[in-house]
Amino acid sequence: MASYFRGIPDFDYVSRLLDAKISDYIPVKNLFKRGKLREDIFGNLQYFTKYKIIGDERPDNVAYKLYGDETLDWVILLSNNILNIQTEWPLAQSTFDKILLERYESYDNLYNGIHHYETKELRTSSGAILLREGLILDDSWSNNGNFITGVEIKINYIFHYFDEDLTYVVLNEPIVNLRSGDKIEIYNVKDTSFNGEYEVIELLENIGGEVRSFRCRNSTAKSQDQPELSGNEKVGYIPYKEVPQGSLYYYQYYDSNIKTTVNIPVSQILSPVTNYDYEIKIEEDKRNIFVLKQNYLNVILNDVEVNYPYKEGGQQYINERLKRGENIRLM
Repeated sequence: MASYFRGIPDFDYVSRLLDAKISDYIPVKNLFKRGKLREDIFGNLQYFTKYKIIGDERPDNVAYKLYGDETLDWVILLSNNILNIQTEWPLAQSTFDKILLERYESYDNLYNGIHHYETKELRTSSGAILLREGLILDDSWSNNGNFITGVEIKINYIFHYFDEDLTYVVLNEPIVNLRSGDKIEIYNVKDTSFNGEYEVIELLENIGGEVRSFRCRNSTAKSQDQPELSGNEKVGYIPYKEVPQGSLYYYQYYDSNIKTTVNIPVSQILSPVTNYDYEIKIEEDKRNIFVLKQNYLNVILNDVEVNYPYKEGGQQYINERLKRGENIRLM
């Protein structure tokens, strides 16, 4: 990082040292003049290639391996918008083990404690996805006994109330026994601000337990009242309820293709994720980074040289390497 900080211009800051004179200044690096990649480069994958951090490699090790210059470690960090290397770069194994033991207090809790569950894919007899793979549920999740006709139910109409943070949804088919407080997921809406998991607030069209319209709490949809629909927008219904652990519970749904109710043991559709597995996945994800291709390196270096110097003008300007702050002690 030494070469990176050498390029940053200085800022004369009024000295606060006890023995300083009223007119004394201290030159410091102007960290607000932070270098960054141009948007047309940062947002274009053709300038980058994937790289997996190996073992305890540091940014300077990666820079030396790729560019033959360890002082270009800042290019590695900027390419991945990493601001805090302590939390956004993989930890050394010894440090990682020490932090996890402090966090979870014992090896038993670290390696055997359940952090959460993730769903396995569940399909109906006709092949429709009833439960999607990889949904994260807490360790108290279970089926709440509701019957459902399928999780991928198409949306016929959707509208957002800005002043109330509510979204109104009309379905092509009903959800059976949907209740206020249940969680639903909206997906495939072109306006992605509508997509996400929400809580049902109010049932509107409920005939004999068949719900075709409802309102859900939604504080993310902001761009328009009524999004344009393509016909592929859907609602997913995943029942939640806290229950005692250690009992046998079933995920129950009505399969309209074979006209019968199906019970699937929860143990067959949920995979436990231990505290260690959860933490190691986060750490492993950090290892997958993008690095700037070497033939574009000079473009970045030239940009930095052009953008770092101060532009002439203004009362604070001293030269292209220095600005001076206002000294209110002299006023």
